[in-house]
Amino acid sequence: MTPARFEGVVFEGCFGWLHPAGGRRGVVLCSPHGHEELCVHRSWAALADRLAAAGMPTLRFDYPGTGDSAGSDEEPERARAWLDGIHAAIRFLRAATGVEEVALVGLRLGGTLAAMAAAERGGVERLVLMAPCASGKAYAHEMKAMGRLAGAPQPPEGVEFAGFRLTAGTLAGMRALDLAALPARPAPKILLLARTDVRDGATLAARLRALGAEVEEEPFADLAALMNSVSRALLPAAPLDRVAAWLGADAPEGAAAWTPPDALAPPARLELPGAVETPVRFGSGLFGILCEPVLCGGPGRPAVLLLNSGATHHVGSGRMSVTLARRLAARGYASLRMDAAGLGDSAPCPGRGDNLIYCCDGPDDTRAALDWLEGRGYPRVVAVGLCAGATLALHTALADPRVAAQALVNPGRFLLSAEGFTSEAVIQEAAKRPRDYLPKVADPRAWRAVLRSDPKALRVVRTLAARAVDVLRDRFGSGAASGDAAQWFRRLGERGVSTLLLYSAGDVTLGELESRLGRGGRRLRGVAGVRLETLEDADHSLMLRAAQERFAARLEEHLATLSAANQTEEPAGRPARMGAPGA
Repeated sequence: MTPARFEGVVFEGCFGWLHPAGGRRGVVLCSPHGHEELCVHRSWAALADRLAAAGMPTLRFDYPGTGDSAGSDEEPERARAWLDGIHAAIRFLRAATGVEEVALVGLRLGGTLAAMAAAERGGVERLVLMAPCASGKAYAHEMKAMGRLAGAPQPPEGVEFAGFRLTAGTLAGMRALDLAALPARPAPKILLLARTDVRDGATLAARLRALGAEVEEEPFADLAALMNSVSRALLPAAPLDRVAAWLGADAPEGAAAWTPPDALAPPARLELPGAVETPVRFGSGLFGILCEPVLCGGPGRPAVLLLNSGATHHVGSGRMSVTLARRLAARGYASLRMDAAGLGDSAPCPGRGDNLIYCCDGPDDTRAALDWLEGRGYPRVVAVGLCAGATLALHTALADPRVAAQALVNPGRFLLSAEGFTSEAVIQEAAKRPRDYLPKVADPRAWRAVLRSDPKALRVVRTLAARAVDVLRDRFGSGAASGDAAQWFRRLGERGVSTLLLYSAGDVTLGELESRLGRGGRRLRGVAGVRLETLEDADHSLMLRAAQERFAARLEEHLATLSAANQTEEPAGRPARMGAPGA
């Protein structure tokens, strides 16, 4: 993926990304909902880049109550608000770029919404439906089934999956979203990329043709890979190129009456109850959202740096980073939720693929964020991270004295890597506890398997060897270079950095904790400034609403316990350049 070229924009309570171009046909991207939007987010940006490169200004945006937009999913009339959000996006794109024609692209529930909105308003020239849901009711049934399969407790009324909720009122409104009952032709020309695992594509195509649309129907074979997981959900180039070519066909020639934005104009601002949010760019193509309280929380109060949880973009698992930032703003804390390089809306590192985590140069990204925050008037920061974000927060604190405190949740590993990892690889590694393999060492069958070069047995041997090396490094190494996690926490405690280290009860990452810090984290006993605690009834990514609430309460307690000296003391000069500990 090439670095995204976009501007953060705000319109009618919605946040969006405008990818500018000079053509006379513009495109609005209507994203999926919930966890599916997290999966598609980076591919969606890649599609917007392709469309803009083809001369079509493109707007992608978050529906009201989702992503970075205002509101929440528990407010009333969500289905109506999502449709109105598409109408607002079309109005904004026309006003901001001067385009004469507008096309819509919708994926999954976004396809359903795009078709319904286009049929309501008319005037949409082209429509791309990528695996659209037949109806809002069908989508709700899918989410309910997924929630049950995941073992997520369901609310008394409504549906919850992966931290996203459809209330009873939202479900009622979604019953009106039905492509079989479209009141009018949504667009004269439609490209339908249909799912290959269901048979409703032909039925929908026939319905659209009956309404007078010219429909091109093709299979969307890449859907399953796209929705598989956030870390692996990168859409191949072929579908992106196909959509861009189809949307660009017969586009009106010439340039739109568009004036590039004034570089000196104030940045977009989203006004919220008790807070103001601003999109920011810093470092080498890094992106974030600054959330500042309307009422100052007091002099010297640190800002909170919210880091990516795994490969999820800056809104966080189940939108947790957004709700947490706004909750903290209500208590007087500013925060910056950012995307590290190659994640979310930030440009990738040269020579590295997208969606890789636990990268050795990650602290360079966070240091750029600290520089930006310091220039904004926040010289001290509390680093907060979940999973890979926890590890990045730790290494940022080790490398930069501007970090006054940290909150680390379920770190999948304590070491960074030159190559980086996918989320799945880290979870598999973190689950391996040394004691789980000891019985295998004495089993003759295991050694016979090794001699046969059995792949599974060889993986066990490599794991045991790696763990043995880790133990030797921890005992005889020298601090950061050795990967001695206990020594890192001691150094931070001596520096006055307070640490809240939280693990979900029974979490898979407890294997990494045991490997680095002993069973139950015993090597942290007596280390100054460290609180090692358990979050009961919490999943790894804190997707459950109750788990998010418990974490937010613990974080607020942690912030409240920071000493007055830590809150008011200025950092001692500029931080020296330090080599971040790594593998």
